[in-house]
Amino acid sequence: MNRTSEAAARSTLVRRIGLYAATAITVGNIIGSGIFRSPHSVAQELPTLWLVIAAWVVGGVLSMAGSLVLTELAVTHPHTGGLYVFIREGFGRAWAFVFGWANLWVIKPTVIASIVSVFALYFCEVVGLPKRTEFAVGAGAIVLLTFVNWLGVREGTRTQSVFTTAKLIGIFALCALAFTLPSVHPPALVEAKTAGSAGHSLLLAFSLAMIGILFAYDGWTDSTYVAGEVKDPQRTMPIAILGGTALVIVVYVLANLAYYKVLSPDEVASYEAVGSETVHRLLGDFGARALAVLVAVSTFGTTNGAILTGPRVTQAMAADGMLWKPLAQLDAKRETPALALWIQAALSCLWLYFANGFEDVSGWFVTTSWLFYAVTTATIFAQRSREASGELPRPSYRTPLYPLTPILFLLVTGVIIWSDFSASAPFAGLQQMGITVPRAMAGVLIAATGFPVYLFWRSRQRGSGMTRG
Repeated sequence: MNRTSEAAARSTLVRRIGLYAATAITVGNIIGSGIFRSPHSVAQELPTLWLVIAAWVVGGVLSMAGSLVLTELAVTHPHTGGLYVFIREGFGRAWAFVFGWANLWVIKPTVIASIVSVFALYFCEVVGLPKRTEFAVGAGAIVLLTFVNWLGVREGTRTQSVFTTAKLIGIFALCALAFTLPSVHPPALVEAKTAGSAGHSLLLAFSLAMIGILFAYDGWTDSTYVAGEVKDPQRTMPIAILGGTALVIVVYVLANLAYYKVLSPDEVASYEAVGSETVHRLLGDFGARALAVLVAVSTFGTTNGAILTGPRVTQAMAADGMLWKPLAQLDAKRETPALALWIQAALSCLWLYFANGFEDVSGWFVTTSWLFYAVTTATIFAQRSREASGELPRPSYRTPLYPLTPILFLLVTGVIIWSDFSASAPFAGLQQMGITVPRAMAGVLIAATGFPVYLFWRSRQRGSGMTRG
């Protein structure tokens, strides 16, 4: 075998990601469009500023609780694949396969499609393109960023670092303007709504408000997917995960305070583009246009992060013999999971094409993702049991307040998932075919198909003598 063939057959990624880039993946993958959209839906459920702030803090605490557990798992298993690796080591290959299956078909493609749909909306607004061009713009962004990440992990992480830094500067500038400038421009005309007018009990309203908030916080797990490429992971991963999540909590609380400084609770509930209306009140049409640029930059960077991290799960599964073997191979020259990247791009474009808007496609992955976050968090109990029996060494990082931290995460996540199942609207694409399935349940059902697929895959392996331990 010549050197090129040897390189093409390699399936081990090289550690090239430093601390700043790893933290940028965490921060950049969390902060996308959610902070510009979710405050509107939260205000429709909760009537006062302090209830809203409490909900965002609870979302942050929940994400931090998950991050505290996730950091111990990442330090113990600093390998490419993140949650897939943790679930495999905790609950076995069947559950790990189901997560990877859901990640391949539902979670990452719908994350990419939903975020890039917001990018396309604002990009077309900024440059003056008609609405019919949004799909082409979104698909073009997916292809472009897939190409960047195909070129190499350095190119992908540098892109992530640049756009994460730019979006943070932009959001802090928005907050500074809100706290220092008077609101002098007239409001845009919209149908007036009353904050907290959804009509749910306080507990249900708080739980439903958390769905939009958890969407905004989604992404705190993503740096673990590239843990096998992170330099000095025992030191870098805790800072990237915990430091990045803490920074996002501060950003989100400040942004909400800024919105409510300029707008009343009823106005936040009335304006879907709450960030745009906030800056419009301060700077007029120029401000609204500047905010559109900021949202486009933010969502473009988040799309890049999702494209960077998603194929690492697919590549790790294939390297384990649980998917088509060519998916494990790296590009001979660039050492990137090329085939996994381009398959993800094709699936993302497909979801984008068939989606009936941001809300329709985003509902597929929020509950599905957080369900697997709960499964991953529960693996900490299996890991501690293996440590006690001497199967695993004690890691350098330990989850504070164990076992209260994972128990808190699991209990609150369970309540929120149940609330979403009970109140989720039907998926429009299936409803048109006469099938009524809540959006929250639809993604979980697709994930569940991974179990029979896994059994079929294992039976084929046994028949060919390829079964691995």
